[in-house]
Amino acid sequence: MLAVIPARGGSKGLPRKNLRLLADKPLIVYSIEAALKSEYINRIVISTEDEEIAKIAKKYEIEVIRRPVDLAKDDTPMIDVVLHVLNSMESEYTPNIVILLQP
Repeated sequence: MLAVIPARGGSKGLPRKNLRLLADKPLIVYSIEAALKSEYINRIVISTEDEEIAKIAKKYEIEVIRRPVDLAKDDTPMIDVVLHVLNSMESEYTPNIVILLQP
């Protein structure tokens, strides 16, 4: 099972929301920790265009797939983000299940 954590750096409603602290942790960390605790998830990927989010992911040894800026807009359909992740992965890896863990 592949867990995709989509985490843009920008947000109109709450700027930099994925990096905002909630109980002393960035919001993105809650999704990372949930994925790491799951016994069913065998691969975790964060899709982001943001360097700070990528650094947090790497701290937790989470794979980062750099999202193009045109896929990091407010109106970008989530299916386009997931397809970008799948198309960016090596061809021999095909997950049977893909789940989204949105911060």
